Amino acid sequence: MASRSENNRELTGAAAIIMAATLLSRVTGYLRQLLIYARMSPSGYSDEFILAFTLPDLVYDLLAGGAIAAALIPVLSTYIAKNKEGTGWKAVSTFMNLSVIIMLFLEVIFFIFTDGLLGLLAAGYNEGSQGDKALLISLTRILLLSAPFMMLAGQLMGILNAYKKFVMAAFGPVVYNICTIISIAAFGATSATLTAWGVVISAAVFFGLQLYGSLSHFKLYKPKLFLNSSAFKKLIKLAIPSLISSTIIEVNIIISRGFATYYSEGMLTLMNNANRTWQLPLGIFAQSIGIALLPTLSEHFAENQGETFKKVLYKGLRVVFLLSVPTTLFMMILNQDIMRLLFKWGSLSEYDVFYSGAALLGYGAALVSASMVALMIRAFYAIHDSKTPLICGAIGILVNYIFNFLFRILADVGIAGTALAYSISAFINMTMLVVLFYRKTGINIFFDNVRFILKTAMATLPAGLAVFLVRLVISPNTASKLSQIICIIPTAGIGLVAFWYLANKLKIPEIEYISGLVTSRLSRRRAISS
Repeated sequence: MASRSENNRELTGAAAIIMAATLLSRVTGYLRQLLIYARMSPSGYSDEFILAFTLPDLVYDLLAGGAIAAALIPVLSTYIAKNKEGTGWKAVSTFMNLSVIIMLFLEVIFFIFTDGLLGLLAAGYNEGSQGDKALLISLTRILLLSAPFMMLAGQLMGILNAYKKFVMAAFGPVVYNICTIISIAAFGATSATLTAWGVVISAAVFFGLQLYGSLSHFKLYKPKLFLNSSAFKKLIKLAIPSLISSTIIEVNIIISRGFATYYSEGMLTLMNNANRTWQLPLGIFAQSIGIALLPTLSEHFAENQGETFKKVLYKGLRVVFLLSVPTTLFMMILNQDIMRLLFKWGSLSEYDVFYSGAALLGYGAALVSASMVALMIRAFYAIHDSKTPLICGAIGILVNYIFNFLFRILADVGIAGTALAYSISAFINMTMLVVLFYRKTGINIFFDNVRFILKTAMATLPAGLAVFLVRLVISPNTASKLSQIICIIPTAGIGLVAFWYLANKLKIPEIEYISGLVTSRLSRRRAISS
């Protein structure tokens, strides 16, 4: 049995690999979003291009999404740990084969009824809308062809993660983003249709890479349906609620986009810019560590190692909390500076900066809650409970819709209200998950970590004040990109140094772990070059 230090080193190394890949994925994802904004927005069809992903993304979430983390990875990891790999593959084979059959059915339905479905999901594009609904329908039908590649690539990534082979799975999305960037750069300013076909080709390349990386494990794959297999029944019992849970996440996005279509043309694109921006640290911190945690938590649960399970979970939660809290505060203080730096290029206006900054301010509050939700969902998955996240997510949808409706009717705040509604929903979701996890396991996450939370707040608030005061003194030239860079780096840097210093003075141990995530990669590179 591996020692605790060996487990920590393995977890640190895996998380570092995934964080590096996720960083590249988010950076290339930002470049993709920037090109959509810069190349397609002036031509007037950026909103339609973004909305066209709604049905293809829904196909993915209905058939892959949360099932990869909730069912495929923990079930296959558990059978591998018990030296019953063949049994695990009966379940995986059946799930993959069944999902392909259902996917073909959904593709046909969505293709035939595209017009009616989009009339419901993008209500602002009905009568009186400034949007081009005919173009939206055409782009949606093209992008539906990418859904099978994305679904199968996601499932293959889950297989690779179950075998703790994170590199190919982690860097696959980077390649996909690069391919889509090339497509948008080549065709975005002149043809939304050709750009959409480029996305389909990018998805096919993504699938091909994941297939190449996982092919050696397919010796146990069977093109059959083992519907009576106990392993498959276990997998599907976990998969169905988790698929609904992942669909709930997509539904929240659909709700936000749907309400954004009621506002003036281009607002949906600005909201999407802000959404992608706050999700950059979410992906780097929470999702990366969550992916690395899940197989380990699943193994500890399978081996009845309750205390070790608890220690690993707390390690992940504390690290993510420590990273996300100051990031949230800095992002909210510097919301317009960040959006100006990232998205204002050429003739793009300060009007866009203001509204996208307001949306980032609304979304900023979601970072801590969404980060905790990402890890808590995986904690529930590890103990083979996917129903609780489903229930909490369903309540979150209702909250999101209610607050979107209230902000639209009662407050003239535009897309900032849509962003804030999502943040409120994420906070309520997080609170429910923590409370219900305690009732199910006896692990009291808040009570056990209250001192850590207070210490983190004591390090964050003075650092945030430092950022605010420096921002009052240093103002960028809005017309100069160099000035924007020069101003934001020392402002954020002073806040980061202040936080790091105070966290060390307060002896928050997770600071050492975070340092390890950075230095482990650097030390390996030095070892290779020496």
